[in-house]
Amino acid sequence: MVTDSELTDIASGAQSIHIGFFGVSFGALVAAAITLLTVPLASSPHAAFVASAIVLTVLSAYFGVRGISDYRSSKDRVNRIRQADHALLTRGGR
Repeated sequence: MVTDSELTDIASGAQSIHIGFFGVSFGALVAAAITLLTVPLASSPHAAFVASAIVLTVLSAYFGVRGISDYRSSKDRVNRIRQADHALLTRGGR
């Protein structure tokens, strides 16, 4: 039998790789933005930092949305397990 705390741990979202990738891409975006705002760059490196900032913005948005989706999906899955377990217990199945 699975305990309630174990189900909560499953639903915490810690298993989502998207959340990890969101952290990495968002951190890189912040670093690129700080560099663009504080360091005078020549045109070629400046263009590379602008392009990387745009790509990192898209990646951060994608991984953020997927991470939230994974979290909600796991919470829904845990709630279905809880409801099924509660239905078994109320029917006297155990």
